[in-house]
Amino acid sequence: MMKRNGKRCVFTGRKTVLLTTQVVILLCFAPVVMAQTRNLPSGPRPTSTMYEGFTIPKHEILVAASELGRLKTMEVKVGDKVRDGELLGSLEDSTQVSAVRIASAKANMTGELEAVRAEHKLAQLRVLKLRELASEKMARPDELARAEADLEIAQGRMKATEEQILLNKLELERHQVALRRRKILAPMSGIIADVLRLPGEYVTPADPAVVRLLVVDQVYAVFNIPVSEASRVTVNSPAKVYLRGAQRTIDAVVSTVAPMIDGESGTVEVRLEINNTDHQIKSGDRCTLQVFPRQEQAKRVHPKRAVMDTGSVRK
Repeated sequence: MMKRNGKRCVFTGRKTVLLTTQVVILLCFAPVVMAQTRNLPSGPRPTSTMYEGFTIPKHEILVAASELGRLKTMEVKVGDKVRDGELLGSLEDSTQVSAVRIASAKANMTGELEAVRAEHKLAQLRVLKLRELASEKMARPDELARAEADLEIAQGRMKATEEQILLNKLELERHQVALRRRKILAPMSGIIADVLRLPGEYVTPADPAVVRLLVVDQVYAVFNIPVSEASRVTVNSPAKVYLRGAQRTIDAVVSTVAPMIDGESGTVEVRLEINNTDHQIKSGDRCTLQVFPRQEQAKRVHPKRAVMDTGSVRK
């Protein structure tokens, strides 16, 4: 404590002690920092950037019924693996089954065809006999003409009957198609993620979906990269994807880069396709992307910033 210009002044050593401590710490760690700096490799080092994202299935399909009606059976449950064309469920089909039976009976009816064939055969024999008699001047010309007309009529009836049988068979096929449309089949092989309808519920035109099917033989790792950093990522760029749920890192390459920018988030969507035939990777798994520059990009020499020659600029 001292007096200066009639006032008391107090000096403390707190700031001096703090400054001295910081200097001592820097002097202690300076050799370690310098040694680590000397051990760093010289020249350009590869850089990488990490982004957060998630996995999605290659295809997510809402399987809907082809027709409307009440759901009769549901053959699958959540988690079941199904194959392409496998039966998932069916709608009530009593009307279609009855229509198929009737059409099948019509298509197999041959009595009328046999009758017209017999008439045609009889008309042919009658014409042959009359022609023989007419050649011997023993039959009237009008009688032969009438027999020939009856033969043509019989041929027409036989042809019409055969055409009707063909139409009956086509009608049977139509009803069979309508019956098959009451079945709900898997459009692709995959895993049932959700059952949206239960037996007894009505499938409406507004919401015809019955199950949600995930195709996970391949999955996509999706990342949203800021626009300012999107130029670093290109198609076929090597990358590493760390899956948190699976707890493993997978080597991959960038498969697609969105050609447009999401205006709301200001990001570009990037996808990497990952093989998942063993179904070990779950959809929705959080993951981290680490992208490395491609070889040709790493070797590219960028020009230095151009400096304007102020002496050559006219004032």
